Amino acid sequence: MDASHVIGAITEIFSWIGLGAAIVLGLAAIVARMADGTWVPVRAFVLPEAEPPAIRWFSAGHEVGHALLTPEVRRAAGDADEVDVFTNPRRPGSVRLQQHSPLPRLLGWGAVAFAALGIISSVTQLVLVALR
Repeated sequence: MDASHVIGAITEIFSWIGLGAAIVLGLAAIVARMADGTWVPVRAFVLPEAEPPAIRWFSAGHEVGHALLTPEVRRAAGDADEVDVFTNPRRPGSVRLQQHSPLPRLLGWGAVAFAALGIISSVTQLVLVALR
């Protein structure tokens, strides 16, 4: 068995692993994005004197939303009276500073990386076959 056969076997394993993991991670990214739901931007009013400290906002349906003032939102607001946050209409009182969760993005980039591994391995295999 010469070196080209060994490299061919290794690249075949990497191509199957890469393309399989890309499909699994891609599907997981889609499911994670769908499970995250819709987060809409709102401008919240900071109430640091309230007990406990809170933020309040008006939703698109003209309803008043209310959530506790978390340390992250407090840092984002600084000394301002208002802060831009995102809220989920289906979960009252839930706020965060980013519209999308980092998990779907992480899974998506993992899928891209494994797809690149699979494609590069497949191309290497084809080149080795052509050179034989």
